[in-house]
Parts: sequence; C-alpha cells; structure tokens
Amino acid sequence: MTNKSFAKFILTSLCMLFVMLLFAGSTAQGFNPLLVDFAIGQEAPGFTLSDIEGKQISLESFKGKPVLLNFWATWCPYCRKERSHLNDLHRKYKDKGLVILSISTDRSLKKLKKYMEKTPADFIVLSDTEGRVSSSYNIIGLPSSLLITREGIIKYKFTGFREWSSKGSRELIDSLF
Repeated sequence: MTNKSFAKFILTSLCMLFVMLLFAGSTAQGFNPLLVDFAIGQEAPGFTLSDIEGKQISLESFKGKPVLLNFWATWCPYCRKERSHLNDLHRKYKDKGLVILSISTDRSLKKLKKYMEKTPADFIVLSDTEGRVSSSYNIIGLPSSLLITREGIIKYKFTGFREWSSKGSRELIDSLF
C-alpha cells in the first residue's frame, strides 16, 4: 500500500467514524446533530456543588423532580444567548416542578459572581471551578444540557445552543412529566 492510498484509507475511515457518531444521536423524531445520546438511559452521576452564595446543593436533593442540567460559562456567547430562554422556561415550568440547575464551568468564582450581578438568573446557578462535575458528565462543548427524569435517569443530552422556549424544547420537557 502506497503512502497516498494509506492516507486515503485513513481519511475515509475517519469520515465514516464521524458519520456513525453523528447518527448515534438519532431519535424516533429523526436525526438531530445536536443530540449527543451516549449517556442516555444511564443514571445521572451524583454531585454536590456550591451556589454563588456558598450554599451546598446536591443533585440527589431533587430526586422525584425532573431536572434540566445546564453547563455553561460566562465567556461563552451561546451560553449567554441561552440564558433568556432558560429564564422563560423556568417561569413556565417551576410550578410544575421542573428544576433548572445551571452549572458554571468558569474557573473564577469572582468572575461568575460579577457576571451574575449584571445578568441574574431565575434558577439555581452552581459553580464547578475545578471541572469535576462537567468531567463526570463528559461535557465536550458549551453550552451543554441534560434532561434528567424524576427517577434520576438521563433522558436527553444536548451540546450547543438550544432555544428552550421553543415548541420542540417544551415538548421534550413535557415528556419528563
């Protein structure tokens, strides 16, 4: 095999692997390249993090309620854009029991607090300065979100901006109830 044909073989193999990974995100509703479902059906890893006031919050304390877990950072433009959609979603679903836990991956709690003063959230904001929780959820891009059932099972995982106030997103949330 010549160097040229070997390179072609490697490139073709990598392309096929990429396509297979994309289609791993297929659902009954059709292909969604932003849906990353490798964790779907698994129990959500437990964690305890501090909110911006220092209060300890654990995922386990919300067992019995559906949870939207959202990973973001202050420097991420798509995360900032997603904030208003999450605020809208929180207002619409808080009385139904949906819990939104927004986990900042910023390394500086000081920067996070400063950002939150300017851009408040209507939901719980936690700080993962060490990256321990984002690593346990295999977060590879921001923003990333997971929908977790009342039983603590990951039902959906998304990487990238999502309009949480859209009809399609509301249908996903409704499926948790």
